[in-house]
Amino acid sequence: MADKSTKGKGTPQVRLHLWIEDEKGVFFGPGRFELLRLIDSLGSLKLAAEKMGISYRAAWGKIKKTEEVVGKELLHKENNKEGYKLTESGILFMKEFKKFYDDVADYASKRAVTMVERLKRPV
Repeated sequence: MADKSTKGKGTPQVRLHLWIEDEKGVFFGPGRFELLRLIDSLGSLKLAAEKMGISYRAAWGKIKKTEEVVGKELLHKENNKEGYKLTESGILFMKEFKKFYDDVADYASKRAVTMVERLKRPV
């Protein structure tokens, strides 16, 4: 998930790095979204971690932290085969975070345009 921005001549650009955290720290954001997306498309935590430039251990820790906070498994192995698949909870969590992120980005973009228009008015 990349930063959202508005583009156009004279249109302000809003850039976001949005994540969710609790008292223990970050448990979901664009990085974890991307990790789950890659696991879903590649079927492998190892390959997803490599693609993101992080260790397998770091990737596993991020997944486990999120599972601990939400109280649901996000990944499962199918028939003791190599690799992982997203659980229904993992798929739902990704969809909900994407909607949340997109809603915040849309609001921020619209609000930025309004703010810049007000600031450009004569005082």
